[in-house]
Amino acid sequence: MRIIRTSIFSLILLMNLNSAFAQGKQTTAIDTPTAFTIARGTYKFSFLAYDMGGVEFKTYLGLHDIVYLGVSLDVQHAIGKEEAKFNIPGAIGKLKITDGNEYLPISIAIGYDSFYIGNEGLEKNESNVLNEMIYGPFLVFTGSIYLFDSEQYLSVGIRTPTQPYYKPDNTSYFASLDIPLGEFFRFLLETERIYWNFRDNDDWLYNVGLKYNYFDQINFTVGVIFQEDERPNRVFRLEYHSQF
Repeated sequence: MRIIRTSIFSLILLMNLNSAFAQGKQTTAIDTPTAFTIARGTYKFSFLAYDMGGVEFKTYLGLHDIVYLGVSLDVQHAIGKEEAKFNIPGAIGKLKITDGNEYLPISIAIGYDSFYIGNEGLEKNESNVLNEMIYGPFLVFTGSIYLFDSEQYLSVGIRTPTQPYYKPDNTSYFASLDIPLGEFFRFLLETERIYWNFRDNDDWLYNVGLKYNYFDQINFTVGVIFQEDERPNRVFRLEYHSQF
């Protein structure tokens, strides 16, 4: 019986330690990037489901502690009765320029990734209906702030759409706040698609989400993306993270 009790206690302790570790730095919040990457020799799979049966698959491979590359595939109406529509897979990647120092404790990264979720992330392409997903480069800054004796991560950045069309006038800002709640949960706040000249504020997106970390390998995120006078877009993300 002592062995059983010891084994159960060790398992609970291991779960708590792994969960605490999983509350560390995240590569994304709900729909926006942070300045953090994944470690060398690790990989990450992401499955995202959004309104109208759409799904998005992403894979990441850590080539170094400061850089990862990956592939993104979006399928509209993958779930449900409507005919599924595949978009051309796109390349994604991120390079962390700095992880900060004692004088400027801010992480900075540049990268290339898809933009928004659902219809907001599509640009109609009459010449190629399979190439409608919006992709483009981004620059992001992430720093720590402390409130109520807890460390939170604040990210701000800017990105420009280049695929399927380069539209510099649609360059937009984004910001996110990642708040750990104990060992298992994180509360996420975002705003995105704030155009560089602050026009069309009706198109700005406001996102809220809750992430549950299960060990260091698996986490679940549920979120809602709001836009003025539009129906909210409910999203669910499942991520798996491991190493070779």
